[in-house]
Amino acid sequence: MLIETKDLSFTYMPGTPFQVEALQHVNISIGQGEFIGIIGETGSGKSTLVQHFNGLLKPTSGQILVEGKDIWAGETDLRALRSRISMLFQFPEHQLFEETVFKDVSFGPRNLGLNGNELVERVRFGLESMGLDYNSYKDRSPFQLSGGEKRRVAMAGILAMRPQVIVLDEPTAGMDPVGRKQLLECVQRLHREEKLTVILVTHNMEEVSRLAGRLFVFCRGRLVLQGSPAEVFKAAAPLRETGLEIPALSELMLRLQERGKDVRTGLFSVEEVAAEIQRLFREGRL
Repeated sequence: MLIETKDLSFTYMPGTPFQVEALQHVNISIGQGEFIGIIGETGSGKSTLVQHFNGLLKPTSGQILVEGKDIWAGETDLRALRSRISMLFQFPEHQLFEETVFKDVSFGPRNLGLNGNELVERVRFGLESMGLDYNSYKDRSPFQLSGGEKRRVAMAGILAMRPQVIVLDEPTAGMDPVGRKQLLECVQRLHREEKLTVILVTHNMEEVSRLAGRLFVFCRGRLVLQGSPAEVFKAAAPLRETGLEIPALSELMLRLQERGKDVRTGLFSVEEVAAEIQRLFREGRL
């Protein structure tokens, strides 16, 4: 297994009046090449969890294992681990700081000691993986780009490190629909073509239902549901107890099923739902 947590717990400011138990006895496993969605209301522990995967946070108790090895036992090279398991936090465009796109995207690989043609190829891979032409963008100032372009340049800087895993914490927050679609299409293509392991933390149920193969649902620091999107969103009542709503398309199909209609409920795209409803009409059952 690529990433595992065993009885993971984490407490902020222990022993103070502000003590918060952010994670409580969490056990999950993530395999190579999976697309994982982590969902839950604000304060449920999602972001705290993913910051443990590459050692940004150290467990209060329990273990984090990467390829079977406890990252806090022995002498794990955390710098190397963070190049393998890279994270994109909310509004990463605010962290752009270099005078050109090339310098910004190359910052991480340069810190790994890369230079020359290898560095150029890393930057080219990062930019073009995000749908940005290398020659058109490399000499531009990142501060003169649109919001969506800045977000993709920030993502390119992560991809230039050639990570094994990317963790995306609310990557589309504040983006317009077009920019959101472009970013997620790039991520989906990288997952498919580069066999990249993707961990998506989000509040957007529509996005995660379409993209993820498995979901982990958190509430008050505990893992309360897990499974495929079809399995998780079928459990409408327990999901709502966590403060989340199921995707509108899933809600529609569940309502039809409750009214005795023989419909499939594990559908998450407009095209799939439309085809299913058309089938019912053709068969005279709707």
